[in-house]
Amino acid sequence: MFTRFHGSMLVIAGLLFAAPAWACGGFFCNLQSPVNQAAERVLYVQDGPQITVHIQISYQGPSQNFSWVLPVQSVPTLKTGSDSIFTVLDAATRPTFNLNYANNDPNCHFPYCAYAMDGGVANDKTQTTSPGGGVTVLASENVGPYDTKVIQGDSGADLQKWLSDNGYDQPPATAGLLDAYAKQGFVFLALRLQKDKSDGDLVPIVLQLQEASPCLPIRLTQLAANPDMPVIIWTMGPARAVPKNWLHVVLNLKTIDWLTAGGNYLTVAAKAIDQASGHAFTTELAQKAADLKLQFALTGWNAAALTAIAAPGAYLNALLQAIGNGQSKTLQPIIQKYIPKPMAFAATTDQAFYSCLQQDCCYTGACGTQYACASDCAAIKQAVAAQPFDPAAMTQAIGDGVVQPLADVQVAYAKTAYLTRLMTLVSPDEMNKDPIFAWNNDLPTVSAQHTATATPICAAGTTDAVRAQIALADGTSVEVPLPAPTSPNDCYGPYGFSTTNDGKGPIVAEGGQPAEKIEVLDESGPPIEIDQTFADQVDAELNNAKVGQPSLPADFVAALPPVTWNPDQPTVTLPDVNASTTTGGCTAGRGAASGLLGLVLAGLVLSWRRRRVR
Repeated sequence: MFTRFHGSMLVIAGLLFAAPAWACGGFFCNLQSPVNQAAERVLYVQDGPQITVHIQISYQGPSQNFSWVLPVQSVPTLKTGSDSIFTVLDAATRPTFNLNYANNDPNCHFPYCAYAMDGGVANDKTQTTSPGGGVTVLASENVGPYDTKVIQGDSGADLQKWLSDNGYDQPPATAGLLDAYAKQGFVFLALRLQKDKSDGDLVPIVLQLQEASPCLPIRLTQLAANPDMPVIIWTMGPARAVPKNWLHVVLNLKTIDWLTAGGNYLTVAAKAIDQASGHAFTTELAQKAADLKLQFALTGWNAAALTAIAAPGAYLNALLQAIGNGQSKTLQPIIQKYIPKPMAFAATTDQAFYSCLQQDCCYTGACGTQYACASDCAAIKQAVAAQPFDPAAMTQAIGDGVVQPLADVQVAYAKTAYLTRLMTLVSPDEMNKDPIFAWNNDLPTVSAQHTATATPICAAGTTDAVRAQIALADGTSVEVPLPAPTSPNDCYGPYGFSTTNDGKGPIVAEGGQPAEKIEVLDESGPPIEIDQTFADQVDAELNNAKVGQPSLPADFVAALPPVTWNPDQPTVTLPDVNASTTTGGCTAGRGAASGLLGLVLAGLVLSWRRRRVR
């Protein structure tokens, strides 16, 4: 429902990366996923020499085909996490673009449609040798739904054969990439689902490693990456996190479509990263943890009270109240295990079945249609009452799988000095250099909330605006046309909160180039700004960057030409160039004694062409 508002100024706020939300009061309602569904999300928690890495796993396909391979420097300690951690992080750190509409002049104002707003928006660490030609199994255990192995091999071909022979589905192209890591002394964590598990059981995996700073070996990821795949990295560490061997871009906010609350954000970011040779991150948030209060732990959790509830329906109602921001898909397989659906109701949807158990009446309309209770609700309740129910075991499972991971992160966050959110969009041909990260105490904070003000511009003799001047918080501005309403009664159209917010709208050409600045960020000091035309040369020089040393040699920096390109000018088209194949992984930036984490998938064919701004 859309409502018309009047006033001198109104704020229309866009939440570009909307947090997951539940559409009704149950555990099996439709989960509204974030816009960037294909994004890879990783949280690094640095605690002195130890790093804990949370990886959110997403997968679509047959459960028996699911397998992951992650290169690591040493045998990690493993446990499962909670996707609610990423829900909390995303809600607090996602970029927002808030537009104030100034409308003080009665002789020139925005059409009323500018004011329309949407009202709803068993751990065996013994080293054993396994058949497979030079492959050793260093560790084997079941972790949550996963069957995990840590293996080491002499060559990529040996590793590829072992993985295929042991049910870890990998494409043939994996062998060459595995070989590069194997020759650097890596071991490999292989994950697959246990035989009685499905893709609905997928939960984040958590690794603990001895590591001084984060790194993401991304070269193997090219086997399953889509073009412009978003990669979002959060760090909890001693200072603001910076990319060490990748460039950094500051986005030109004048190219953002403020009228759709940032509905083209991903387009702007992708093109800006292209201007930085395709190897760049943008900082979406960097804040002192003390100034950004985040609540991960469940304050309403009372295990003893839940254990005492013997009726499944009453248990679910109490759980819904207790779980708070811990509600997520992680809960669904636990509920299905301890309150299973009888075969007689196999055709009943999970939402209808479990919503029925939570209600005091059947589906007669008295409960409200939002619960979608099944028409045979009484029979459902009777069948469930006849089943055994163990509230103590269910409470323990939820405590271990949902509550404790959140509590652990809350403790870690209380010790954290700085929270950083970095994002890149990367295609398979650009996944030829592992990004490593470091800490910088000298850089300013970065807010995820952006604000601008729109002032109407009218044609002669008219009072309805046809253009708008968008004034940004930094004092700059851009003049943009107002799209015409699609019909005379279109009272929300392009001006209000009607955008799909998929982030892929066209760039605002009037704003100039998508990158305001291309920079090198190091472990101390201010950014080193570079000219766009020299991004490839700087990117190549950064291949040699090492943590604890200047990323660029002093003589190289001294020889850099002054920045002459103007981000306010239209974007130039650059020719395609062959992307250089880099062989240095995370160890190249750390020395042989360091640890690392890689996120590896399986699926696509190699490509070695670098994208360019079009």
